[in-house]
Amino acid sequence: MQSFILKKKNISHFIKNPILINVFTVGFMTLIVKGMGFFKEMEVGSTFGLSEILDTFLIATLIPGFINTVFMSSFQNVFVPNYIAEMKTSSTAASFLSACVILTFGLGIVLMLVSYLFTDLFLESVFKNHSLQYYHLIRSQFYVVLPCILFWSFSSLFSCLLEIKGLFGFSSISSVFTSIVILGCLFFFKNQMGYTLLAIGMLVGSFLELAYVLIVSVYKKTLQFAKPNFNSSNIKMIYKQLPSKIGSGFLTGSTGFVNQFFAAQLAVGSIASFNYGMKIPSFLATVLVISIGNVILPYFSNLVQDNRQKAYRVLYQSITTVFFTSLIIAAFLFIFSETTITLLFERGNFTAQNTLVVSQIQKIILIYVPFYIATIIIIKFLTSINKNIHMFYASIINLVLNVILNYYFAKKYGIYGLAIATTLVYSINFIVLFVFVRYQQKKDLSL
Repeated sequence: MQSFILKKKNISHFIKNPILINVFTVGFMTLIVKGMGFFKEMEVGSTFGLSEILDTFLIATLIPGFINTVFMSSFQNVFVPNYIAEMKTSSTAASFLSACVILTFGLGIVLMLVSYLFTDLFLESVFKNHSLQYYHLIRSQFYVVLPCILFWSFSSLFSCLLEIKGLFGFSSISSVFTSIVILGCLFFFKNQMGYTLLAIGMLVGSFLELAYVLIVSVYKKTLQFAKPNFNSSNIKMIYKQLPSKIGSGFLTGSTGFVNQFFAAQLAVGSIASFNYGMKIPSFLATVLVISIGNVILPYFSNLVQDNRQKAYRVLYQSITTVFFTSLIIAAFLFIFSETTITLLFERGNFTAQNTLVVSQIQKIILIYVPFYIATIIIIKFLTSINKNIHMFYASIINLVLNVILNYYFAKKYGIYGLAIATTLVYSINFIVLFVFVRYQQKKDLSL
């Protein structure tokens, strides 16, 4: 009887765990958002198929998306642990935030200008030997989505503040606006907008995301400003950590460029095929990564300030749980790969032949999902202890492997070779980063 009561108390404590509650909250919200996004992708596939228009849109959004992932997301990631440290160690968090807002704006404007100036060089260097019409489609859509860089930057910064304050539900739902706007454009303005439909939908949606997050931040009073201080110890830590974080993000983000480059050398529609093959694996990975990663970064950032060794124990427990949970889900999707593609995408211009190609790509990609999600947990931990240099070294290995494996497997197996190479790269990356974490733990224990 006493054992039963003890077990009941343990279960009750587990269910009431605030970290678990936050994970489920973010997971539920992310499921709604990504579910809407998935429905949007179904409609896009039905409307455009694996066509030139969809290929050029994906290329047009490659640079803004890359810049957002590499530079702005890197800044926001190093912002979280150091803002928490600022709150714990001083009373100047408002000055710290003001400085970070100014840095975000300045960095966003500079990156927009750089991407605008170097777009032509990028297209001529990476995506060679296409028609003038092909390049025109890319440029036209790129100029429309360019301001998204600034909108995404501030949305991410303000969302970080909401997550630090434990308001995960509000930050998680923000990206639903882009899917809603694009769906609205597909249903009501398809004929009027033509090939710029997706780009305009992304622009308007990203603006609405920023407006929503800003309104919530003001209402919840997470924005506290004062005279900016660019010389505090934690701001200096951001300066110190940012190059390593950007470097690792740049090299990791280059995976997408490498994949797109090799896909562009294959038949027209290969880029779209590869992207659709990644839709369901990416959906699964994103739901798990956002629901766990967004919660665990502030948690780790707080925990390492008080008990670093406990943080390592939580890290290993998280890796084990996440890996095997995602492995079971990925195995189920692997078995029913062709069925899911048929049900979700096969209609309109998306043919049965498209389904066969995409489902095979999807099977290969699903293999790396558990490794990828576990890797994100490690990255969040390393970010929380300001050891981004390890990610930089791992990213160098990543990029070299990605180029070599893509070249070899794409030449041998075509579009399926790209999927094989991507799976191998992400799996090896997990092993490399896990070794770095073990090394860092031994180093911390010796201090």
